[in-house]
Amino acid sequence: MKVLLIKMSSMGDIFHTFPAVTDLLKFRPDIELDWVVEEGFAEIVSWHPGVSRIIPIGLRRWMTMRNRQAWREFKNWKHQLNQTQYDLVIDAQGLLKSLFIAKTSQSTNIQGYSQRSAREPWVSYFYDETHSVSKSLHAVQRTRKLLAKIGRYNISESFSFGIQQYFAPIEKKPRQLIFIVGTSWTTKLWSPTEWKKLTQLALKNGYHVEIIWGSESEKNLAEDIISACPGASRPSERMSITKVAERLVAASGVVGLDTGFSHLAGALEVPTIALYGPTSPTKVGLIGKHTCNFQLADPLNCMPCHKRQCKRLPPKSTETPPCLSMIEASLVWNALTELMTST
Repeated sequence: MKVLLIKMSSMGDIFHTFPAVTDLLKFRPDIELDWVVEEGFAEIVSWHPGVSRIIPIGLRRWMTMRNRQAWREFKNWKHQLNQTQYDLVIDAQGLLKSLFIAKTSQSTNIQGYSQRSAREPWVSYFYDETHSVSKSLHAVQRTRKLLAKIGRYNISESFSFGIQQYFAPIEKKPRQLIFIVGTSWTTKLWSPTEWKKLTQLALKNGYHVEIIWGSESEKNLAEDIISACPGASRPSERMSITKVAERLVAASGVVGLDTGFSHLAGALEVPTIALYGPTSPTKVGLIGKHTCNFQLADPLNCMPCHKRQCKRLPPKSTETPPCLSMIEASLVWNALTELMTST
């Protein structure tokens, strides 16, 4: 049975989909699964052994270009997609853009979330079959339940991301810690002062700290931390996602923010602390006994605001918002050491 899965982005969403794919291929070995994913994340999907064909799509890029070249590229992409006739197309995103791609496949069997379950409810009217899944569930469980209903099987509480085997040859480094200091929102950044304190605690306790960076601002922050904490280091060059994954899987523990690489560490079952302030980890946070979504013990009344600008700070301020600046490095360190000991 030829099945097309549509889950194009983001990085965290892709990791959240892996357990559902693992379930599907365990209970339905008759399925040959292809996956449509944004071109920048195709590398990630290649880690899952159950995916037969990865179909990269440049939808974000085409929407930015909005010219004849973009239209030609899309038409060529559509032509290639329709070389295969799919028995089933699963829209696991429930958005206008994912519905559009599902319809592009020309399949007569498109399934997805029901009106009450989809992120953009009206898209459900265009599916051939819909399935109700509670919106209150974590994203991992929502996708698992959706695919279980489509595949007509029952799932257990335990699950596997299914990508650990890809990195099995990587040798563990018992005293290695990885710190992920960057994220896409200014309001989700932790205080540089606290990063330095945490790094000092790690070095004092005999650990080596490597600071992962992906942009010039993150590289500058890493250098600032290293200058205050001799003994810490950073990669000399910006690394591919696979190279970052190799660093993460080798580590004893990881501390990061609400960002894709923290989700990656969690998916690789590395003891991982993710710091949350303006966003909520309830539905899209790290999941599993080896992870910890760390927030203020006494949340502020404005949490979570899900805003890129903190209302408690002046307009366009780049300062750390109170919901994160009030998180102390010593508490994060205690949580990390406890997590590494118990897993």
